[in-house]
Amino acid sequence: MNTLNEKRTILIIDGYHLLHKGYYGTLKRKKLATNREGVPINAIYTFVAKINQLVKKNNYYSIIVTLDMDEGCWRRELYPEYKAKRKETPEDLVPQKQIIREFLTAANIPWYEMPRYEADDIIGTINRIALKLDYDVHILSNDKDIFQLVGERTTVITNSSKDDEHILIDHEKVVEKFGCHPSQVADIKALMGDPSDNIKGVRYLHYAQAIDLLNKYGNIDNIFEHIDEINKNISKRLNESKELILTNKKITTIQDRLPIGRVNLKPIRVNWYGLSKFLKKQKMWAYVADVEKMASESRNKNPKVNKIKNEHISKEK
Repeated sequence: MNTLNEKRTILIIDGYHLLHKGYYGTLKRKKLATNREGVPINAIYTFVAKINQLVKKNNYYSIIVTLDMDEGCWRRELYPEYKAKRKETPEDLVPQKQIIREFLTAANIPWYEMPRYEADDIIGTINRIALKLDYDVHILSNDKDIFQLVGERTTVITNSSKDDEHILIDHEKVVEKFGCHPSQVADIKALMGDPSDNIKGVRYLHYAQAIDLLNKYGNIDNIFEHIDEINKNISKRLNESKELILTNKKITTIQDRLPIGRVNLKPIRVNWYGLSKFLKKQKMWAYVADVEKMASESRNKNPKVNKIKNEHISKEK
């Protein structure tokens, strides 16, 4: 019996993390797959493979994908240097971002995006809603900012091994990696900065000193409320960087109350007809037979629900 389904566990996927992983993981191949228009779809192939694999394993009650819109960001409005040193998106990956949206829509996999906000904020919002509705949550992402969402019922899935065994990040592993609790991840990054996001930290403040402050005072606000109790050299550095620290805390804190509308937390119900049609349109023949097999299995399990849609698949052969 499937224990994850019994618990109604939701999987939230950082879509661009998965897409980039597929893109860079296939660059060394001698020949990259293209669709009918000649557009490379190497990243799409691995993305679709992962989603199909997750559906087949049937470990989740629902699967939701979140995406960035690449149209401005409130964090960059607050701090123009945010992620300024990141490489530009490779030219041949840009069109694949839109194709991913077509795939998710065709397959009936719920996906969400919102102007000015990053996927992290959408993940935070969906996580809060899901927990409130008594779901457990798994989040597939390599972004360490997401670790701040880890809790009793929220687990982050990070790098997969060669055997595709997921590494689960729980409260204990967050403490191992950061030296602080999940609720303090944004605080430690506010103090120390984050080179990957081009966020500057407090000059000459050591990591051990920052952890000691958080262990004693809990968070940034309490540190400044008790600034007079802190070692003079350290308190001087903190006061000199107060504006920087407070800005960093806003930037590093994941938003969880975005007005994204009603979130689809219904059980997975793939549109096999739509998925098959998409695969054939993109010349992704490698997956067609497998999808039609899954369609047949789904039709046998739910004959009334799937009868009409799945009949179309065989007609298109």
